[in-house]
Amino acid sequence: MKTDRNKIPVRRLEQLHKQYRASLFDDIVPWWEKHSLDRQCGGYFSLLERDGRPWATDKYMWMTGREIWMFSHLHNHYQKNPAWLDAARLGADFMLKHAFLPDGSGKMCFRLTSDGRPVSKVLSIYTEVFASIGIAELSRAAGDEQLWAKALAMYDFLIPRFGRPSDTALLGYPIDAQFHLHAHDMCRITVAWVFNEIQASQQFEDDLTLSVESIIGKHWKPDLHALLENVAPDGSPLLDLPEGRMFMPGHAIESAWMLMEIARKRGDQGLVRTAVDIVLASLEHGWDREYGGLKYVTNIDGTPTHELGANLKLWWPHCEALYALLLGWSLTGREDLWQWYEKVHEYTFARFPDPDYGEWYGYLDRDGRPAWTAKANGWKGFFHLPRVLSRCCQLLDHLLEEQ
Repeated sequence: MKTDRNKIPVRRLEQLHKQYRASLFDDIVPWWEKHSLDRQCGGYFSLLERDGRPWATDKYMWMTGREIWMFSHLHNHYQKNPAWLDAARLGADFMLKHAFLPDGSGKMCFRLTSDGRPVSKVLSIYTEVFASIGIAELSRAAGDEQLWAKALAMYDFLIPRFGRPSDTALLGYPIDAQFHLHAHDMCRITVAWVFNEIQASQQFEDDLTLSVESIIGKHWKPDLHALLENVAPDGSPLLDLPEGRMFMPGHAIESAWMLMEIARKRGDQGLVRTAVDIVLASLEHGWDREYGGLKYVTNIDGTPTHELGANLKLWWPHCEALYALLLGWSLTGREDLWQWYEKVHEYTFARFPDPDYGEWYGYLDRDGRPAWTAKANGWKGFFHLPRVLSRCCQLLDHLLEEQ
């Protein structure tokens, strides 16, 4: 495989950098600043129409944690913008006041009314994942040691609960089986990486290593050419169950770039190669050869999935693929990665951005038309898209500096 990064013209890298930066700072960030901040009750509106108007006022706490993190991250890595810090504080103050159960357990409600009353007390570990990184990143932006202490307490409460056997496969419901969830390994990386970037420690490094070993040792199956979402607690495939055959291209690709970032920091070329293999396998499994774009969910053997929206094209897998391919190419110079990158880039920017009202559509039909025009719900928020645009901008900055 050819590995010559210099074959890509500098002007192409400059063009991409300009496009991503404009998308981030001229479209996505201002759209969320304008429409999501609830100045009356505090926090963020989670449910926004195509034009930004709230279509309901309930607030989802895992989306709130993500938005706190994103505004704080922009403040920490681009410029000390008081408006971004203010926006992060608005979400954090609301979440800290209303989202935690009064019993002192550290557990959080998933969904609240606009003024902070519980609508759903379903306790989701994923709420606490994104709340913890939001508070941690804000502690750095604000220079607040009390917030950092709160974040560390959340970390210590959260981390031991990852990797425990679950009876609920991703996207499913409890059944009489035990699963090890790929999502738990991804979340451990997400949390440990953010905390380690703020204040490095061996504990965070060890937790990153634990996830790397689990993803590669349990979920990545080179013989199946797939990263399985749900395996037995010891990593054995559960191919007799539909849940065991489930494959999410976007999740696998997102996980792969996390592995690449760890590998880049540690100088682990073997891990880079494995992560690239995961990306390519995911694209080969998930790319719709008839209509283009990444399918949301597949089964590795082609059998039907439980997910009726399996053939939809969602914004976030395409976002994750853009960064994974760009990062993989930057680390290896492989021509096949650049070819895939251009293919995903063309599909993504031709279909997801909304030129009339700003931001991106989240859900396309299989043929690439918007299936749902609202811009935010309990799953789509201010996270995947700006995170990827930000990382791509930073990576392109670095690549251009090397020229």
